[in-house]
Amino acid sequence: MNISDLLEIENIQVIKKQKILDDSEGLTDLSFILSSGAKNFDETLGGGFSRGKKYLIFGANKTGKTQLCHQLCIQAYIQLSRLNAKSEIMNKQFIFYFDTENTFRPERLKELILTRNVDYNKLLKCIFVSKIMSNAALLLALKELEKLLDTNNIYVLIIDTLNNHYNSELANKEIASNKTKTSFLKVLNKINEITRKYRIITITTAQITSNLINKDLLRVIPVGNHILNHFFSEYVYLDYKEQDKRHVQLVNSLNLPEKRLLYSITSMGIQDYKI
Repeated sequence: MNISDLLEIENIQVIKKQKILDDSEGLTDLSFILSSGAKNFDETLGGGFSRGKKYLIFGANKTGKTQLCHQLCIQAYIQLSRLNAKSEIMNKQFIFYFDTENTFRPERLKELILTRNVDYNKLLKCIFVSKIMSNAALLLALKELEKLLDTNNIYVLIIDTLNNHYNSELANKEIASNKTKTSFLKVLNKINEITRKYRIITITTAQITSNLINKDLLRVIPVGNHILNHFFSEYVYLDYKEQDKRHVQLVNSLNLPEKRLLYSITSMGIQDYKI
């Protein structure tokens, strides 16, 4: 049974794997790459987060998903400030943070910039934070975002977490499951459309569930994985096994080899693991 039959939707609403591959191959001229701030993280991703690509980051608690989102805000500000020091982009917001779990913390940004030469107030002015209360609200926020984008500029979209409301709405017996899935598909299609059209860097995190198949490979998988894997060519798996030792692993990529490297979480953010 294919995904369109499973979700009782038309085939046209489902993005084919070959289309994702074709889109990825057409983005080789986009040279800007967003660094995570940790060498191993970047190496896993082929150098960092690339324009025109959509990344799904998932893992158990304490693996640093939200930590990474905060750190990427700082990295984006640092890199784009240098790139556009005299450009109009510095007079507006170019980092968009859609927060579905109320986990965005400005005070955490202040902690992370202690060892970096960053103006805290200028950093905050470049970040647009939107609290998202439902999938319908997320779709509306994406449509409003589209009105603000300019194809000549570089933007970063962070959604933490993408499938939060999908997960909660599935559990709500008052909402038909097919309606929930259709609403989620509209969100995913809009993300794909915006990312492709404006060549933005889209980074999302995902809630997870236990993996009942192939436990040796991935102990958890994203909630709604049967839908998500039709929209994301880059899965980034964060694994937590010891107190200060974690692994980042690229899986499901269409054009990069799988790598599994160590990282750690410190008061200064996500860093390479030091033996």
